[in-house]
Amino acid sequence: MEFPKPTEHHRLLERLVGDWLYVTSTGHPDYDPDDPAKCWTETFRSVGGLWMVGEGEGGMPDGSRATMIITLGYDPRLGHYVGSWVGSMMDKFWVYKGWIEDDGQTLVLEAEGPSMQDPERTELYRDVIHFIDDDTRTFSGSVRQPDGTFKTFMTSQAKRAG
Repeated sequence: MEFPKPTEHHRLLERLVGDWLYVTSTGHPDYDPDDPAKCWTETFRSVGGLWMVGEGEGGMPDGSRATMIITLGYDPRLGHYVGSWVGSMMDKFWVYKGWIEDDGQTLVLEAEGPSMQDPERTELYRDVIHFIDDDTRTFSGSVRQPDGTFKTFMTSQAKRAG
């Protein structure tokens, strides 16, 4: 059996590897990257060049601490990016399906999750990671509206910290 080797799809994800500090966040009204109790950090590592695993940690708006773990990879059999997300603030296991936009700098990840208005319903969420350069990236979270458009509910910017 020949083991798979990372492709250009995986190498794009390797841009995430390292330590990151979120310098802005619209999802947290009192966000302060200089306050250790409020700021969010994230560390990504590579698993064999095929998978990227990120672990984030930071302060929630209510003052509690939260952690989250994201996995990202590319499945050539499916022909798209795959991943998962779990966070200590939710009991939902999020399963991503994603793609790279034509600009080559934007990873779009979609997943079904509970509605913010009615937890009995599910909605399609879209997380977008956009690389501004190798040391700066943005993140946005949005949810699909009845007319098919996506409404952004949070944005943030992260800078490489190591």
